[in-house]
Amino acid sequence: MRKLELLWGLPLFYRKKKGAPLESFGSFLTDDNPLILSPALADRLEEKAAIQCFPVIQRDEHQVYFACVKTESYSYYTGPVCIETMGYARLSRYYRAYGISSVREKPPVRMTLEKLLTFICFLYELLTGKNVEPDQILEENRLLAIRPHLWEKEETMLEMRINEEEAYHHTYQEEQFVMDCIREGNVRDIENRLEVLMGMAGILSAKEQNHQRNLAIVAVAVYTRAAIDGGVSPARAYRLSDLYINRIDRCTSIEGFVEYTRSAAMEFTRMVEQARSKKGDSNYTEQCKDYIFHNYHHKIHLEDVARAMGISHGHLSRVFQRDEGMSIQDYIQRFRVERAANLLKYSEAGFAAISEYVGFSSQSHLGSVFKKYMGMTPKEYRERYKEKEFRSETKGLTSSIK
Repeated sequence: MRKLELLWGLPLFYRKKKGAPLESFGSFLTDDNPLILSPALADRLEEKAAIQCFPVIQRDEHQVYFACVKTESYSYYTGPVCIETMGYARLSRYYRAYGISSVREKPPVRMTLEKLLTFICFLYELLTGKNVEPDQILEENRLLAIRPHLWEKEETMLEMRINEEEAYHHTYQEEQFVMDCIREGNVRDIENRLEVLMGMAGILSAKEQNHQRNLAIVAVAVYTRAAIDGGVSPARAYRLSDLYINRIDRCTSIEGFVEYTRSAAMEFTRMVEQARSKKGDSNYTEQCKDYIFHNYHHKIHLEDVARAMGISHGHLSRVFQRDEGMSIQDYIQRFRVERAANLLKYSEAGFAAISEYVGFSSQSHLGSVFKKYMGMTPKEYRERYKEKEFRSETKGLTSSIK
């Protein structure tokens, strides 16, 4: 019987005579079951089973089902089972009616009426050796009229679920096509794939702007990872990612979110295409940027970078200057200033904490270099560009970057 419980996912209880405590086969907890908490329920089921030809199936006022199969020696019980999804209000009434405490609240087992009837028929035949049909049980318990209604409802719900699953499946496929295009730098196909994917997106109301903003940010993060997988240096990928996330943060329209999502995918794809077309010494520049990206918090020596790449620092300097139009030291300072600007704008971190985090030797050093590249002091930049909505939401960042 315990295997039967586990196979069907339904609790089973039994007793030898009316009024005796119900015994469990041990597969399910018993202290949250109405059959245990309300002995009168089991008594009513057994009384009815004693005068019926077929098993008892009872539906209470909460649309929850219980059943009883009586043999010459024992009575067997199962439940609770719900045929339809129970809302919060109905579940609350159900818990109160049977005295189920809040710490033990557990919704009834969910299954179709057909499956419940099949289980009862199987149990009846197993215990008595007699055959019974589902319609006979429904007719005996005056429930035959509910079957067409439930069939129609179950069929409708199944159709809706199939449609949702198909839509999800197709959307997921298109997302994977887009990701593949980005990884491969496939500029030719990415636009068509984006058209299909964007066409599948649901229409959102203005009240759902925050949700759409979050989706756009997540999309940019995923595109960033795909571009890195395709060969773009993390430094370049994350710089572009920061740019788009900043734009999305400032955006106030759903159309804008969609357009930024689309243009980010296109730009990351072109970036992969360019990275794959580069040959020879230009790869040293990307490796150097990667090294800076992962080590900008600390002092960076050109000799250490070159040694990590296995080339001379003189050759690295010449290649980098040729590709980027600036020295490695200028690139490092510019990169640190960009990181500091983001922290000034989106965090409550103090100037000293920011200067230490991004690798400047002191707060005054940050101030002088920042003004050189941004044309204003860190304080002036924060006062001008800090987003109001971030002032109260990011106070915890100060401690996290120290």
